[in-house]
This record gives sequence, C-alpha cells and structure tokens, in this order.
Amino acid sequence: MRIEKTIKLKLVPVTREDRALLLSLLNDYTKMIRESLEIIMENNVRSRKRAHELCYKPLRERYPFFHNKFAQEAYKRALSMYRSYRKLLSKWNRLPEKLKRRASPPSPPSVEENRVIDLHIDTFRLKREYGFLVLTVSKGSGDYLKFIVREYEYAIESLQNADIGNSKILIDGDEIYLLLTLRKKVLVKEHKNKLFVDINEDSVDCLLVNYEEKKAYLFSIKHDIRKIRINYRRIRKSIQKEIRDEKRRNRLLAKYGRRERNRVESRIKNIVASLAKLAEKFRADLVREDLRDLRSGKKTRSRQLNYRLSTFPYRKFTEFLDYKFHEHSLEAKTIDPRRTSITCPLCGHASKRNRTSKEEFVCENCGFKLNAQYVACLNMFSRLDDGKVAIRGGRIVLIPRKAAPVVAVDVASHDALIRMRRERGKPAPIAKVSVVIQI
Repeated sequence: MRIEKTIKLKLVPVTREDRALLLSLLNDYTKMIRESLEIIMENNVRSRKRAHELCYKPLRERYPFFHNKFAQEAYKRALSMYRSYRKLLSKWNRLPEKLKRRASPPSPPSVEENRVIDLHIDTFRLKREYGFLVLTVSKGSGDYLKFIVREYEYAIESLQNADIGNSKILIDGDEIYLLLTLRKKVLVKEHKNKLFVDINEDSVDCLLVNYEEKKAYLFSIKHDIRKIRINYRRIRKSIQKEIRDEKRRNRLLAKYGRRERNRVESRIKNIVASLAKLAEKFRADLVREDLRDLRSGKKTRSRQLNYRLSTFPYRKFTEFLDYKFHEHSLEAKTIDPRRTSITCPLCGHASKRNRTSKEEFVCENCGFKLNAQYVACLNMFSRLDDGKVAIRGGRIVLIPRKAAPVVAVDVASHDALIRMRRERGKPAPIAKVSVVIQI
C-alpha cells in the first residue's frame, strides 16, 4: 500500500535576494491564478483538459520567463476553486425555498490574499550541501531560489525511504515554510488481534481484543472537541454581531477560524497517536464504523443535532486514524454503523428505547445493562463476524466463531453493570479493571 503525508518545515533564505525573488514569484503566481480563474469561470470549464487548452497558452505568452510548471499549477488551483464553488452552489440550489431565503448563495471564488505557491516536483529539489539540507527552487530562465531547511527529528525519520511529491511553499508574515509531500510504500498485513473504535462527540470508545492473552478491554478516551466547536461558534456569532467594519470582521473571523482548526486538529492527532501506539504494541488491526454517509440521513433531526453532526470532523478523524494504522503496517477495516448504539449485543433486539440516556443502555427484551458508550463496540465485534457476545459467571465474554478460547472483557466497574435476564434475578458487577484515558 502507498501512503501519503505532508510535513511542515521552516525555511531560511540563503540571501536577501532569495527572499525578494520569492515574494516576486508569489505576486506573479497569484496573478496567474486570478487570470486562470477568470477564464475558467467565463467558459464554465469543468475538466483539466479543457482548462489546459484555454489557460496554458495565454499564461505562457504573458509570463514567458517562468517555469512552465507554474502555469500548470496555477490553472489547476483555479479549476479546483471553481469546482468547489459549483459544489456549494449545487447544494444551495437543492435547499427548500424556505431555507434558501434564510441562507445566501455562496460567493463566487476570488483570489485576494494568496500565501501559497504550488511547487511541481520538476521545479524544486532537496539536496544536502555542506552539512545542510538545502531547497532549490527553479523560477525559470536560469533564476534559482535557495533556502536552508530546518531539520527536526520527526522530519529526518519521515524522509527515510520516502518519495517526494508535489509540494507547497507557505509565506506566513515573516516566516516561510515548506509543506513537503511524502509518499511511502508500506506492507500492510492482517493480524488476529483487533481494536474496535467507536467515534463520538465527547469520547472515542474502544474494545481491544487480545486473543493471545485471552483478554479484552473496554476503555474510553475523553476529549473536548465538541466544547471547542461550540465555544468558537459563540465567538464567531459575537464578532458578526458586534464588529461593523467588514475588513476587521473578516480578519478576526479568519484568525479565530485558524485557531479553532489548529486546536481541533491537535486533539485529533493526540487521540490517533495514542490509539496507534496501543495497537502497535498489541499488533491489533483497526475496525471502525463507516461514517461516510453520516450527514446524509433523515432531516427530521433537531437543528442542534444537525449542527453537531455537520461540524464534528468525522472525516478528518477517520482519515488520520486509517493513515496512522497503515503507517504501522496494520489493517483498517470498516463495518456498517447502522443501529450499533441501540442494538442489544446479547439478544440482538434493536430499539431506540434501549438507550435510556446518553450514558445508559438497558435492553427492553433481555434486561442487559451496560454503559451505552461501550455497546457499539460489542456490536462491531459481532458484525465483523469474529464471534458473539455472551454472559458467563456474571461477566461479559466474547466467544470467537473459530476454535479459540473464550475471551473475558474487562471494563470499569463503576461504568458497567450487567443485568441478567429478568427471570434470573438481580444484577451483578462484572469487572474490576478500569482503563480510561483522558485527553
């Protein structure tokens, strides 16, 4: 399997002239994007082939001294912006008339403050000179820009046995960064042990099944991503209401938007790194729910729930999770997520009334009682066709379908209780081991 990731490295210009040339290149590259965007919007261009036919020749005639790959990257960026606009416009057009009156149509794409230069693989190279890692960028017509790359331990490890792809230069005020794209081949193997992951708004709930030690563990990783989203939503509303100056308002919204994204992404990376480290230790493959169609469900949900589902970064979360497991040569599988949180893992009875509260699950058919956050993990185990969930000696056990010993499940004693079938008597505690990670 081939995986791809981007690392951020700080650049230091070798001379003042290199910095001046970079700013000049950024200015001209922004003009290329703007001109390409005008052509693409005027002709309603949808394909890259058509964009090349209409944009490449005019850009080469207007900017003959630039490397030809900059013209290609410019119209590709413009085409991507126009496609995104059309997608948003199509979504807006499908709204009911009542909602259309409330929400204004998306604004056409424009190029105002561009801070990124797209680098084709043919326009730059990384080479070690005099003990330093040096980035050389070909501007065209014999002009070259040179930067010293500040190396970090994680970057040195990432560069080993990796191929370099199309990358970017980011100019953020006085700082210059290289967003380097790396591609690496990894050998992904299937393992017997499994880590089942259920992603929720306030926690990531997991079931680790270790067949070698004949044990399984239920645990939760708590996070505050939902609180961060809600807090920054309140800040944005306040800015939009109180700041009248449009430029200042947009500047503040962009500032807090970046801050929100960075904080959310930091939480996601911490959680994913913790899970990958645990899985690597036990050589356990990932099993998660397929959340691609999460937001395309019924529209009868409350407005608050729709907002929460549309803002929580499920896609980013799962992409980071899959990538990290693949990087460690572990498989990542997906299963059908429908009704996993309201189905009894013992008798299979599915009903919304089984979920008595956010934290509690009580099956109305057999009386099975458990912390509701762990129910989905047990159902995922059954749906993967690894085995079934049962009760033995007052404890939850996993019975594999293949010939293998019964696996006992350890959960937090204050979180989980099992109620035997109603005709059998009183509930009994089922575990003594608590594994709860707080992030």
